[in-house]
Amino acid sequence: MEKIFYVFRHGETELNVKNIWQGTGANPDLNAHGCEQAVELSQKLKCCGVEKIYSSPFLRAEHTARIANQHLCVPLELNDAFHECCFGEAEGHTMDEIGTKWPQLMHDVLYPTPTTWDSKYPGNDSESKHQVFNRVSAALLEIARTSPYQKIGISTHGGVMSSLLAGLESYGLGLPNCCVAQINYDSQTDKLTFIKMI
Repeated sequence: MEKIFYVFRHGETELNVKNIWQGTGANPDLNAHGCEQAVELSQKLKCCGVEKIYSSPFLRAEHTARIANQHLCVPLELNDAFHECCFGEAEGHTMDEIGTKWPQLMHDVLYPTPTTWDSKYPGNDSESKHQVFNRVSAALLEIARTSPYQKIGISTHGGVMSSLLAGLESYGLGLPNCCVAQINYDSQTDKLTFIKMI
């Protein structure tokens, strides 16, 4: 039986506006525009027939999921597997600062490929996109194998989405706030496949 995941990025925060790399070290809420984006997102998810939402526990993702769910009224469950990547020493710095200090590393992390996705910023808890893919794909597979729902929303983060898409061999896609990626699960092959951005 096929199941469909609609994986979406949280709405805008003030740190997004300031081009500050967030990661796990900051937990900002949505700004006013981010809340508006989440309302618009709810219409997409409603048209897709989403039956349940799993969310990262980080405030920006959870708030996005809760705003969207005001229009869907489906079960919502927090799942720590979908939290943002840890970017080590890069967190809390602007994109310009990171690009100046680690130009090639920043490119490799922003645009992971099979040859670069083990790269990661310095820092004891820093994660590579490969590590994040393993964490997130394992959670999606567990949900797909056990959930009674067929169409499932996942509220998460840009770093998580780029890791997931890289692992599913989809590269270079823009991931603006509240974008949605459709990922299908095939029970016969027990595999996830990226379908499209919607």
